[in-house]
Amino acid sequence: MSRAWECRDAADQAEIYYNHPLRDENRRLEEENLALKRLLREHDISWQTPTRAPQAPSSRVTRSRKSITSESLPHLPVEIQLKILSCALTSPHPIVDPLCRLRPERLLIQGERHKRNFLAIHFLATCRAYSVEGARYLWTNNSFIFTSPEALKRFADVALCYRQNIRHVNFRIIAKYYDDEDRNHKIARTHHPDLTKPIKLQVHKRPKENTLARRGFRAYGWLQLVDFLEALQPPYDPTFYPSKLGYLSPPRLLPSLETLRIDFVNFGEELLQSPPPQLHELASHQLGCTLNEVVLTGLPSDESGFRVSSELSGLLKDEGLLVDHAPTMISLRNGIRPLTCDPRECNYSSKVVRAMRNINGHIHDDDHAHLFGTDFPPAPKDEGNPPYSLFHSCRTIWKKVPIKIDGSGERKWELFDRISGLPWDDIENDAIMFDFVSDDDEGLMCDNCGQVHPGAIPPDHMMDFLDDL
Repeated sequence: MSRAWECRDAADQAEIYYNHPLRDENRRLEEENLALKRLLREHDISWQTPTRAPQAPSSRVTRSRKSITSESLPHLPVEIQLKILSCALTSPHPIVDPLCRLRPERLLIQGERHKRNFLAIHFLATCRAYSVEGARYLWTNNSFIFTSPEALKRFADVALCYRQNIRHVNFRIIAKYYDDEDRNHKIARTHHPDLTKPIKLQVHKRPKENTLARRGFRAYGWLQLVDFLEALQPPYDPTFYPSKLGYLSPPRLLPSLETLRIDFVNFGEELLQSPPPQLHELASHQLGCTLNEVVLTGLPSDESGFRVSSELSGLLKDEGLLVDHAPTMISLRNGIRPLTCDPRECNYSSKVVRAMRNINGHIHDDDHAHLFGTDFPPAPKDEGNPPYSLFHSCRTIWKKVPIKIDGSGERKWELFDRISGLPWDDIENDAIMFDFVSDDDEGLMCDNCGQVHPGAIPPDHMMDFLDDL
């Protein structure tokens, strides 16, 4: 069966337009206004009656008012009030699609669908002081999951002073499929070891239109990824438009974002075509060299998946970490089902990108190594002291990699090869093959640092010989 071609479904786009936040808010206010007018008419009260002039407050103090003002109310120190406020507005679980109505089909069946609300959000309506301080705790102390580009764009309603403190977000991209024929499309059982049989895809039926539009099996997958990345670009802000002070570059949606996790759901092998060219423009140019770590789960292990992984590595700074993990969830009719991994330690592939660019002028060839005259700083070094290794040299770099990607934060040290970007244990035999080809017994002198060490970088003519092999 042929692969699905990428599209933005017209019916879905029309629904998104109809449910735009401003348009939805106007409809809600109109319905509320009509309901209030109806209530006034039912009680024979004219809603067009002019309001009376406000009366001056009476200076007379009644006995009840005097007793209330004279009694001392309970008081807590400000520090304790702020501590209570922080705990009340901090959720132990990530918040899914803040500021948006939740869609059950985008939530985990176990956990998110039936979890109770851990946020005492009504604190924000108590007074102005609680509203200001509580908003800071709400947007700073919590982590967020976005399941649609529209939910991410809606996040622009949050003030920049809160958005600029967010360091990590999670995108849950659920591929949507459409067809105008009655055909069964399935995800293979080899998609994950937990699957005992092929999973039938939830395909949205579309009518056959009498137009020249493309028909057949369609998908909103890679274009959905493009829409997510476009939502990260600077939102509209009139304060940054040209003025007498000149044009000010507006900040991105999340200016301080450092790590990004993208969960690809229902992206089966041999189902999707190659990603659109807009992905390269966004990942490698508009948003290129901005993140320290990118975690990808659920990418298909075919040519399209490898290309998307390569394109998304353009988001990383030099020496940034790219983690590619197996699928962690699958979309069913009634919601998202989580898929398990090793209970002790997750098995995944990791890579350090562009780690040789700034080492003594040595520039490593890389498809995303675009030089536009701007100095992009590399990813910061991980805190702590790595263990001793005989193979640590100018060719290797220590990175802290996650033990599990479940959000626990546990990490371990791992040694990477700067040239290939792969873990040293995976390429050790290939890296040391030239160590004892010199005429003396001291070993090969590194062409980069001038020292003798395991995995020394050979001269260019030897590297050309290795490429020929």
